[in-house]
Amino acid sequence: MNEPTLQGHLITLVPTTIDDRRTIYEWLAHSDVTRSMMGMPLFPDSPVPTWEEFCEDHMPHFFDGSAPLLGRSFMIVAGEDAAGQIYYNEIKERRGAKRVEIDMWMRAEKYCGRGYGGDALATLCDYLRDRLGVNEVMMQPSARNPRAIQAYGKIGFIRLPGTLEENGAEWGQNDYDDSVYMVKSLKNFP
Repeated sequence: MNEPTLQGHLITLVPTTIDDRRTIYEWLAHSDVTRSMMGMPLFPDSPVPTWEEFCEDHMPHFFDGSAPLLGRSFMIVAGEDAAGQIYYNEIKERRGAKRVEIDMWMRAEKYCGRGYGGDALATLCDYLRDRLGVNEVMMQPSARNPRAIQAYGKIGFIRLPGTLEENGAEWGQNDYDDSVYMVKSLKNFP
C-alpha cells in the first residue's frame, strides 16, 4: 500500500509498518517518558501494558494501513531522528460529525518541549480533515500531565466542560481516573 508521508513544519509523519510495533511499544512502556503517562507511582489507575496487552489494543491495521477508517499510526521524524509516534483510532460518526481520538507519545524526554508533538498533532489533524473528512478530534491526557494539557491547548484543543462520566458517554471510555477531555474542531480551520 502506497501511503503518503505527511510534512509538518518541524517534523515528518511517516506511516509505520508492523516491524515498528515493538519499538513503539518500548517507547511507551520502557522509556524515560513512561512515568509521565502511566504506571507507578503517579498513575496506579493506568498500569504499564504488557506486550500482549499492547498488541491487543494496537492491532496490525494501525501499522500496515489496511483499514484507515479503523486507525493508523505514524512515526514522528525530526530531522533524521525518530522522535515519537502518533496515531488516530477508529473514525466514528455522531450527530452528523466525523470524530476521532488521537494518542501520541514521544520516544524519550529529549524530544519533549521542542514543538515536535504540537507540529505532529497539527499535521495529523490536517490530514484527517482533508483526506478522511474528520470534523472533530479529541485527546484525553491525565490532569496529572499538565505539560500535555498546555501543549494541546496551544494548538487549539479546548478542554470540555462537564463531568468525567458525561464526557466519557460522549467520547468513549476514559483512559484515566482524571482524564481531561480536550477537543479541537476541524470544521473552520484552514
